[in-house]
Amino acid sequence: MLQKLAALFKEFGFFAGLLYVSDRFLASISPGLRLYFYDIMVQPIHKEPLIPERLSRNLEIREIKRGDPEVDLMPARSDIKEARFEQNAVCLGAFQKGKFIGYMWFCPYAYEEDEVRCIFLVSPIGEAVFDFDFYLFPEYRMGRGFIGMWNGANQYLNERGIKYTFSRVTRTNIASRRAHSHLGWKCVGRTLFLQAGQLQCMAATISPFLHLSFGKSGHVQLKLRPDALLVQ
Repeated sequence: MLQKLAALFKEFGFFAGLLYVSDRFLASISPGLRLYFYDIMVQPIHKEPLIPERLSRNLEIREIKRGDPEVDLMPARSDIKEARFEQNAVCLGAFQKGKFIGYMWFCPYAYEEDEVRCIFLVSPIGEAVFDFDFYLFPEYRMGRGFIGMWNGANQYLNERGIKYTFSRVTRTNIASRRAHSHLGWKCVGRTLFLQAGQLQCMAATISPFLHLSFGKSGHVQLKLRPDALLVQ
């Protein structure tokens, strides 16, 4: 047990490791007890391709609509996927030689989180989106799938005048952090959510900083700005 804990803290760092252990302990007491810690990131949308054209020649990026067969292949729950379409989220699918290999979602104005009761508002309106659930099927994670998908998504968003994309990432998602670190993303804020049944407490580094709610309707709103990318 001590060896497992030591390996966990070595991989995640002390603070993130402590949060992970705390969340696991709370969940073992009750499924309604959870601790979520997010870094809120912003990433620039580049005008130039991220990889040479020859490396993306066999990869197609296109929208997946409600009712398309690929929706059923996504591992998220059906009610979650339907809620995403209800809030006008767009799903981009990646196809390698015609085979569905992964997908990502984004919202153009606001994203209602499906893990905690929080709505992320992006700005400037019309120039920013919130992306989430970037997913590659396991058999495609060792190749160029990640950068290929981002290259296609980057081109898709750039053509529509988007300059920034926001996302939230857990402190323990090391793979995502390493992959995105080469694409110029920066942290714009951090949030800590404690859920105990219908009670939710939030502490954040961005306004409103502290929030307490009870019940499904008690959503906190966090307005995100890309200032971290504008500071030299």
